[in-house]
Amino acid sequence: MAADRAVGKGGTTQALSPEAKGTSPSGPFIRAALLWLVFSSGVAVMGLEMSASRLIAPHFGNTLSVWTSLIGLILAFLTIGYYVGGALADRAPSRALLGSIVLVAGMLAVALPFASAPVLRMAGSLTPKAGILPASLVGTFALFSLPTVLLGCVCPFALKLSVNDLGRTGRTSGRIYAVSAIGSVVGTFLPALVTIPRLGVRHSIMVFGALLIIAALLLLGRLRFVPAAGALALLAVPLPSLLPTRGAILEKESPYNYLRVVQAGPTRLLIANWDAFSCYTPGEFRNGEYYDYLLLAPLLRAAPAATWLHRVLIVGLGAGTASKQITQAYGPVPIDGIEIDPAIVALARRYFGMDEPNLRVHVTDGRAFLAAAKEPYDWAIVDAYQSSDIPFHLITREFFQELRAHMSPHGVLAINVAWWRPDDPELLGLVVATVKSVFPRVYAVTGISRNSGAVLLAGPDDASISHLLPMARAAGHAGLLEIAREVLAGSGPKMAAAQGVGKPLADDLAPIEEIADRMYRQSRREAYQREQLVLVH
Repeated sequence: MAADRAVGKGGTTQALSPEAKGTSPSGPFIRAALLWLVFSSGVAVMGLEMSASRLIAPHFGNTLSVWTSLIGLILAFLTIGYYVGGALADRAPSRALLGSIVLVAGMLAVALPFASAPVLRMAGSLTPKAGILPASLVGTFALFSLPTVLLGCVCPFALKLSVNDLGRTGRTSGRIYAVSAIGSVVGTFLPALVTIPRLGVRHSIMVFGALLIIAALLLLGRLRFVPAAGALALLAVPLPSLLPTRGAILEKESPYNYLRVVQAGPTRLLIANWDAFSCYTPGEFRNGEYYDYLLLAPLLRAAPAATWLHRVLIVGLGAGTASKQITQAYGPVPIDGIEIDPAIVALARRYFGMDEPNLRVHVTDGRAFLAAAKEPYDWAIVDAYQSSDIPFHLITREFFQELRAHMSPHGVLAINVAWWRPDDPELLGLVVATVKSVFPRVYAVTGISRNSGAVLLAGPDDASISHLLPMARAAGHAGLLEIAREVLAGSGPKMAAAQGVGKPLADDLAPIEEIADRMYRQSRREAYQREQLVLVH
């Protein structure tokens, strides 16, 4: 039979193996359904991976080690799927089996958001002993192993079903993998640009699951879109809080963070992932955290701030805590606030009173903004280091050189070094060494609170602690004068000339991930011990 033979080398014919007989899809609808399933699996693989990074970030952060565990495991799952899919296709090459595999993968993806909260809390509890990398490996494995392995089966299986002429194997396999790759491209951009900003992370995962269910039912040719419509209806199901928090009045998933607005007495907090990002107490100037001490930078100069402070830059605006304090202490000086997460800006305007007329908000990356900035700044604040998530490109010598190039000759700098610990000063020493390679004078305010880390203040050659009190008096703000007296008294936070340790961090080499992970692990261990003491008593 002609259908049982294929063209081989030199125009000779050779019989197809018995396993290959009858495997090729018949009819244009089935062939199109098979290609759609291949495309959908490509979309789902990358969509799940991109969404997974945001799903686990509230528990483990978004550091290089977390991305390493995520990408490494996804590749391992796909490798297993390729092997298993090829073996299954040789043993039972039928579209019914392939459709069933993808249907199960889709159902698992739809169910995954409901299981994510308890699974990730369990994995997060391992952090104090195991560290971020092993704990994130456990969480990623538990949630994404089975659906990703099943999706890895698709391409080899689809290739087996599509080959009916051994002389066209290359073209057929190229078409299958090209369609899958196009799907992967779509799945890479779709979460960040469309689904996560509009639906949130967990509902995005459900969308990819529903897409797989539709593709599987089309291939199976049963009931078509009716069950698929039921899967899409799950998008309207409310999901439990990913990180339950006492006093939470709102939670929101953005492309960058898992955000919660929390009311704690008169104070309103913005929590990004696991860390307080901004705070707002109506009618209050001070908040008792590191924000207060960022305000000291202009007081380092010998001239009153009113005579030279004309423009301020804030890299890491958050919900506007610093911009509000600056406006109260130094007047309506023009402020450019850089915040990469548009969801934070929206929450800041709605819940945190970020409506200062002198504030211009730019939704972009801090370094990208500097590349196009033209106006010189007299004071720059860097508040972009969130717990163990420190953007390495905003902590290197090249970044501070670029920042310095966009500042006036007498410009001053304030930096929040989050998660610096007195018993582990390596990170602080490296940041000081990096800043000192660009700014002549660097001072550190330490001992602010258990959670506040340290504040670095830097400036030109004439910057000095001795100017704090007279310049605070010249500014004429009682709260500012109180902060200056506080650091000079030494009974609470202490301010002193900072000493760098090690080589300055560079774009080419900024080994901060291991240090930040180590400090985070220790902090989580201490938090766990405090919780145990509360439970015992």
